[in-house]
Amino acid sequence: MRLSEQERAANRAAFRQMSAGQKAEYVFAYYKLPLVIGLVLVVALGTVAWRALTHKEPLLYLAYANVVPTPALDEALGAGYVQSRGANPRRSEVLCYRELYLTADAESANHQYAYASKLKLMAAIEAEQLDVALMNQEAYDLLSASGYLAALDADLAGNPLLRSNDVVLSSNAVEMELGEADQLDAEIVRQANALEVTDAALLQGFAPGERFYLGVIANTPRRAEALAYLAYVSGA
Repeated sequence: MRLSEQERAANRAAFRQMSAGQKAEYVFAYYKLPLVIGLVLVVALGTVAWRALTHKEPLLYLAYANVVPTPALDEALGAGYVQSRGANPRRSEVLCYRELYLTADAESANHQYAYASKLKLMAAIEAEQLDVALMNQEAYDLLSASGYLAALDADLAGNPLLRSNDVVLSSNAVEMELGEADQLDAEIVRQANALEVTDAALLQGFAPGERFYLGVIANTPRRAEALAYLAYVSGA
C-alpha cells in the first residue's frame, strides 16, 4: 500500500531519531533482499572486470616431458620468449604443461603417474592446445615413436642441431602382448623431428649428463610460432 506524504514524513522523522545501530537494523530488515542482490551484482561485475584485465592469451603451448626446469629456466622459456616476440607480457603468455612424466617401463614405480601424464598430453594434442615439447631422451623416443612430432627437415634443412628418431607407422605390439602374435612385426621409418638443445645458451648448466630435445607437435595450428620458438631456444 502506498503511504501518504504525512506518513512518509513521520517515518523519516522516526528514522532520524534512531541510533546508528537501530538505523542499520532497520535498513537491513526492510532492504535486505535489494542489498544482497546489489552485493552479488557488484561481486560478479568485479570478477568479470578482473578477469578481463588479467586474462592472458596463449602465444604458444609448451610441454615439459620428463623435464623439471629451474625457476630461472622456466622464466626464460616462458616470459623470455614473450618478450623476445615483442608481445605484451600482460596480455600474452607461453602456457606450460609441467610435471609430465613419460615412460614405457611397466614396472616403474611411477607407472600410474606416467599413464595419467600420457592421457593429459593426448588430450592437449587432441584439443590442438600443444605446440612444442621440451623432452629428455626417453620422452623424445616415446613421442617420436607415437608419431606426435612433426617432420622438420623441410623447414630446418642443414640445421646442425636437427636430430632424427624412429617413427612407428604400424605395429602388432598389442597382439604380441595379448599372445595373438608370435613375433613383433612393425613398420618403422627414421624422421628428422627435433632439435637437440642440450648445449643451447638457455640450458647451459641445466641437468648435466642429460640430453634435451625440442620438437614441434604434428597437429599444431601455430606451426610458424612453434618454429620461431625453436629458433629462440636454440639460438639460431
